[in-house]
Amino acid sequence: MTPWREKREIGNATLYLGDCLEILPTLPKVDAVITSPPYNTLSGIPVEPTGLWKKSDGGAQWISDLHTNGYADDMPESEYMEWQNKIFSSINLTEKSSLFYNHQIRWRGGVVSHPVEWFKPSGWNLRQEIVWDRGGGMMFNARMFCRFDERILWFVKKEWKWNQEVVGLGTIWRINKAQNKEHPVAYPIEIPKRCIAAATDKDDTALDPFMGSGTTGVACMNLGRKFIGIEIEPKYFEIACERIENAQRQQRMFA
Repeated sequence: MTPWREKREIGNATLYLGDCLEILPTLPKVDAVITSPPYNTLSGIPVEPTGLWKKSDGGAQWISDLHTNGYADDMPESEYMEWQNKIFSSINLTEKSSLFYNHQIRWRGGVVSHPVEWFKPSGWNLRQEIVWDRGGGMMFNARMFCRFDERILWFVKKEWKWNQEVVGLGTIWRINKAQNKEHPVAYPIEIPKRCIAAATDKDDTALDPFMGSGTTGVACMNLGRKFIGIEIEPKYFEIACERIENAQRQQRMFA
């Protein structure tokens, strides 16, 4: 019996519907991992928005979308950290693989939680921290400066691929948040495109164990890479399949 509920091959992309922790041990080696996992924040966001969020159509709509369409993103924090480290320690990798892990600084009981402090998967070494400047935020109810940023942590093995032409991108990426209305917390395609361009070569294979609506896969199709994606929610799995198939179709037309 296979650990996935469905497997779909679309050109040079292989997509799985199921739990990534069960599926990952069955996969071949990959050259890069590029992902934005669930942030485990849902319990801290009220179902009914208050303050400035309540007054803002955009903020209220985002909260509604997150609770309606988001994941069951509400684990005890210690379990969440252990789960994340276990997942990214179990991936089958080449000797020069890179991991790009998009997360954010969070607050738990008034104490800051920086992913650098707790995300330390076995076999990976932190190479660099990139700041993603989203150009805006929604924490205007907080008694602190509104957070406009997230983090992209770049991990490597003892060796890693590197394409020198992207050196000028720097460590602060000013990229507006995604306008993808199909997923409440999708990240913009420019982020995986930069990661892929930096640390992979043509025909390499990139993995996203939290595929969501397939943004990393679309970036792979645009740049001529192979892609393996895993998604646990059937709705987003179908959206990802459609987006990746459309991206491949556009590439064939362009070619």
